[in-house]
Amino acid sequence: MEQLDSSPIVVVCSADENYAMPMTVTVYSALVNLRSQQSKILLFILDGGIQESSKRKIEQSLQSPQLDLHWIKIDRKQFNQLPETKYLTLATYYRLSIAEVLPEQYLKAIYLDSDMVVLGDLQELWAIDIADNHLLAVRNGNQIATAPGLSNYRELGLPADALYFNAGLLVVNLPKWRADHIGRKALEFLAKNQATIQEHDQDALNAVLAGKWQEIDPRWNQLSQLHVIPPEAGFFDSPERHRAALNDPWIIHYSGAKPWHLGCNHPEIARFQQYLDQTAWAGTRDSQWKRLGRKLKKAVRF
Repeated sequence: MEQLDSSPIVVVCSADENYAMPMTVTVYSALVNLRSQQSKILLFILDGGIQESSKRKIEQSLQSPQLDLHWIKIDRKQFNQLPETKYLTLATYYRLSIAEVLPEQYLKAIYLDSDMVVLGDLQELWAIDIADNHLLAVRNGNQIATAPGLSNYRELGLPADALYFNAGLLVVNLPKWRADHIGRKALEFLAKNQATIQEHDQDALNAVLAGKWQEIDPRWNQLSQLHVIPPEAGFFDSPERHRAALNDPWIIHYSGAKPWHLGCNHPEIARFQQYLDQTAWAGTRDSQWKRLGRKLKKAVRF
């Protein structure tokens, strides 16, 4: 039997209070689907304003000898000038600071968006050789030339045929990011291209890292659009890869409507609720009143 890597799997998540519960579901699902008792997760949570009561729920839900949790409070000032929307808060930009806020002893980290359910064994993802690439990721179906937020790719000097990745699941080469100041370059790109970008930090990372990343199996990041785009549409390089990601996902990414919100029609809502009900938020469901409250909060914020 192959010897397991004894080093912990370094996982990074970012959340504010709105995503405290779904982030917990993401990490909990990853934890319980580790196949070996030898596997350990070293979790860093980039705190975008999580309330103390929610932190206690997170710690209660993730209490395990296989997980070591660390909180990192992010200085919001460097992100204050970046655009927010009704569905995007400053916490989404915190992933750009991964290489700076993690201790330098760590050479690699898995970043997980806080709207995922992990069904596969993260130890297998961790074992993929990152080689000299800046990151490993799953393509988003577009080349740079067809990415809506990079319509100015020619003036930016970006190769038209470079693949475009989804930033919800990243395996980050931390020394490469530090040496090449990837986070700073992405922030500079965001500041200069706010008129064209549509996917915000995802567009910025694709621009900065064009041709510098390696594509991995799309089962590691099953995007919501796979349920509505036919396999023959060319989202991946073969219909078979599309079908594999659709029928046998290792990570489900609720990249569209969120399964904890009323009205979501994602076919895997029950899977999210299955893991939710094993956390300190067990039994939590959305309602019209909660929906109204969110709308009021968003109206106040804007």
